[in-house]
Amino acid sequence: MRLPALFLLAAAAFLPAQAPAAPQDEAVKILTAEIKARAPANWEVRVRWHDGQLLASITPWPYQEAFNLWYAPTGIADRLAALCPKADEEIWKLIKADQAVVIEPTVGGKSMIEARFTCRKSNA
Repeated sequence: MRLPALFLLAAAAFLPAQAPAAPQDEAVKILTAEIKARAPANWEVRVRWHDGQLLASITPWPYQEAFNLWYAPTGIADRLAALCPKADEEIWKLIKADQAVVIEPTVGGKSMIEARFTCRKSNA
């Protein structure tokens, strides 16, 4: 009877422990949800850390809408600014004061780096 108990105890020692989500992973998850809540339902949102900032790549669907955004950039800043988290949203509690949320449109896998919009808690 003792042998199975010892075996189970030894096996449990080698099982990987479930680690809590890292704060950076949690920030990605929260920002993704916050942006998806205000973006059109058919837009794709991908959030990741890049150069110490949270970078949200936004791909409008269908492609025609994405190309309209890409080739007629006069209103692009307004469209991206509307996706910024508000000052009281959870994401600002998860990132440092000197960090920002950066939103960039993408089309066909190509980023529009020159059209990136930076959201900061102070301008949200």
